[in-house]
Amino acid sequence: MQPTAQSPTRLIPLALAAALVALSFVSSPRPAATGPVAVALQSASSSDRAKLASIYGALADVISRDQGQLITTTAAWRSIYADALRLAAGGTDLPKKYPGLDVAVDKVLSEHYSLDNLPIDKDMAVKIAAGMTAVERQCE
Repeated sequence: MQPTAQSPTRLIPLALAAALVALSFVSSPRPAATGPVAVALQSASSSDRAKLASIYGALADVISRDQGQLITTTAAWRSIYADALRLAAGGTDLPKKYPGLDVAVDKVLSEHYSLDNLPIDKDMAVKIAAGMTAVERQCE
């Protein structure tokens, strides 16, 4: 049996496919977030940013999964949100470490949902989660 010689041009599709697969594992970095929370956290360490991003990411996940089943009003959500922040940041220096952060977070959240006491349905849950995700993104 004689080995067959392969034409180099026959290998081009294979090389292209391998390159495309390799490129799919390389993600381009997201541009730095801007906004009031990002400004308030300009001097924050990467560790503090990660902690805050994690808190807001978890809150977005909670409200997204609940969709008004257990958390039925925005008043109830605000109470849970406040308690979660106290539990997550209590005993740390985070609450007073970044002046203006609380106002910046409220500004971002108010762009997504009202401070009025409203029922939470799927649409409202999406709005609240989007607000939490926007804060999370600005913490990165």
